[in-house]
Amino acid sequence: MLMKRLFIFTLLIAGMAACGPKQIKNAPAFTFNSVDGKKQSLTDFKGKYVMLLFWNKACRSCIKDFPEIQSLYGQLGGKDFELIAVNVGDKIEASQDFKKKFEVTFPMLGDLQGVTEDLYQLEAFPTNVFVAPDGKIIRTIVGPVIDKNQVEVVINQHKSKG
Repeated sequence: MLMKRLFIFTLLIAGMAACGPKQIKNAPAFTFNSVDGKKQSLTDFKGKYVMLLFWNKACRSCIKDFPEIQSLYGQLGGKDFELIAVNVGDKIEASQDFKKKFEVTFPMLGDLQGVTEDLYQLEAFPTNVFVAPDGKIIRTIVGPVIDKNQVEVVINQHKSKG
């Protein structure tokens, strides 16, 4: 387990270095229905660090990683951090099934028409987009983010720049 974490951490750091400086832009706004039937917007979470997890049911990694993502949320979710899973292109029932099967406690939204694919220029699933409390995108990671250390590195790097 420790070796896996070190490997993930090394990949994260290498990926950040390879990306170089990027122009920080505002996270595109969206409003979708949650699995509970309520409309939720990205702006509902302003003032927090937000990790947007874009996924769909065809993504094997997404399915395999849901228990670890729930564990990550259990460790970090709360006052200053929110994780929002956005199912891209599937019917809302797919998200409802995942919520029940994996006992998900973080918000799950359904992007039935797949509009976030263009808004966030998604090329693969899962894609994780980190949004600062001011609504700016601070990092995008293609692939699973299942370790709280990954999230903490992204947040702490942003805080140290501010």
